[in-house]
Amino acid sequence: MQYPIAERDHTINGVPGRMCPIHAPQQVRGRLVHRSQKWISEGRPVKGYGTNGVMYVEMRFDDQCGNGYQNFAITARVYTKESRRKGDIAAGGCLHEEIEKTFPELAPFIRWHLVGTDGPMHYLGNTIYHAGDRDYNGRRKGEPCAWDYGVRFGNSPITHRIGRKFWEWLQARIAHNANTPKSNPHRLGEFRPVAIDYEKTSDTDYKFKPKYTLAGWDSIKWHECPFDDATAAQEFADALNSCPVKFVKIATDYSEGKDRDFDAARRCALWPDATDEELSAEPETLKAALLARLPGLMAEFRAAMENAGFLWEPEQPENAE
Repeated sequence: MQYPIAERDHTINGVPGRMCPIHAPQQVRGRLVHRSQKWISEGRPVKGYGTNGVMYVEMRFDDQCGNGYQNFAITARVYTKESRRKGDIAAGGCLHEEIEKTFPELAPFIRWHLVGTDGPMHYLGNTIYHAGDRDYNGRRKGEPCAWDYGVRFGNSPITHRIGRKFWEWLQARIAHNANTPKSNPHRLGEFRPVAIDYEKTSDTDYKFKPKYTLAGWDSIKWHECPFDDATAAQEFADALNSCPVKFVKIATDYSEGKDRDFDAARRCALWPDATDEELSAEPETLKAALLARLPGLMAEFRAAMENAGFLWEPEQPENAE
């Protein structure tokens, strides 16, 4: 094929338009892609935007974003008498409902919007999220989503709440000592308080009293100290040194989950005939079903692009991802 391919008249699904110039593929992130491949339709009258409204549809199948894959997009621009006077458009972007009404011949391409040669955008993640009843952290309604952390000493039912990182450090230190003989020089020994001085940030800054932590957990700043005074630090150290310690994690908030949005899931998956039951499957089961149908979906996508007259990505170099 000889590049560049000059701008030319080109009809898609019976709609006249112009195919913009296409230059030789470029290597982006190790892959060969067409960086610009755009078709613009003829103008057609459209109502609802102003005087003498005219709509143009733009379809592109290229790597304008520079991500190393060609992606398809179908958008529109609307001009009116008023917008032309201002040198602007009256509307633009993903006007898919208006495109379907004004250019019904191009409606079949709307389903491929944001599909690329690497698959539909966020194909697995978006489909599984919308189809599921879990929140963005993967938790269903009623499952804990926030916790307080603390310790209990001996048989006391009182929980002494502490920060999570300090809580994790205490567990690791106690486990280390439990697994290290007393004669071993690497044994950490008993807990003891350490004072952390306040560091003034200016000559006029107020000089606060020291706060306290425990030896080994002292590479922290003044405001991060777990104890406000020496007595509290010493009492906590004495309890750690003399009492059995139980670490507790207390749920303080619970997820609201989310409602399943099957229509959104079908759109993300380009799977209009998927049943609610199929989409309600456990995430790993749904993922497997989505991956199984992806090759057929991509073959259909490629056929749609090539039938429209767009160039697919050229053969990739051997070291391409």
